Amino acid sequence: MLCSNDLGGYDDLARHYREGVDYAVHVLPRERSGIAVLAPHGGRIEGRTSEIARLIAGDDHSLYLFEGLRTTGDNFDRLHLASRRFDEPRALDLISSCDIVVTVHGYAASGPDVLLGGLNETLKREVANALAQTGLSYLTEGHRFPGTDPRNICNRGRSGEGLQLELSEGLRRSRDWSALAGAVRSGLANLERALRNGG
Repeated sequence: MLCSNDLGGYDDLARHYREGVDYAVHVLPRERSGIAVLAPHGGRIEGRTSEIARLIAGDDHSLYLFEGLRTTGDNFDRLHLASRRFDEPRALDLISSCDIVVTVHGYAASGPDVLLGGLNETLKREVANALAQTGLSYLTEGHRFPGTDPRNICNRGRSGEGLQLELSEGLRRSRDWSALAGAVRSGLANLERALRNGG
C-alpha cells in the first residue's frame, strides 16, 4: 500500500484507501460563524486532535475532521496527507465560505505544549497572549512547523491567512484541554471583535 509521503493529494489517498474502512470524514457547518476548526490528521493519525478540535469549535464554529480508522497501527504512515497537499473536497468546500481557518495537529518530539503557525499574525498573537495566562508553554516562531505555505490548508480560507496549532504529545495525552481550548476561543473572539470594530 502507498505511504503518506508518496501521496500527492486526496485523490491519491482515495485511490488506495477506503472511506468508512480506512478513514472517515465528518463535516459540521455552522453558517453563522466565519470560522472553521479542522483536524486534518484526526482519529488515529495524530491522536486526540479530533477531540481537541471539537472542543475548540464548541457549538459556535464549523468543524471538519479527517480521521484515521485503521486498526493496524499505521495510520500516520498511510493516511497523513501533508498540510500543503490536503485538498479533500469537503474540507475545501467548508472553508471556502470561512474567513478564518484553525487547524489542530499533533507533534511527537519533546518541546513546548503549543507551536503556533499560520499566516494570520494577529490571531497568532491573540492566542499567544491568551495562552500566556494559562501556564501552557508555547512558541510563535523559530520552530519547525511555521505553517506559512499559502497551500497549507490553514491558509486556504477566504482571507488566505489562518492559524496552525501543533500540540505536544504530552498535552494531548493529558486529556486536560480546557485551558487550551479556552485560549484559542478567546483569541478568536478578540479577533472577531477587532474586525467588527474595523481594527
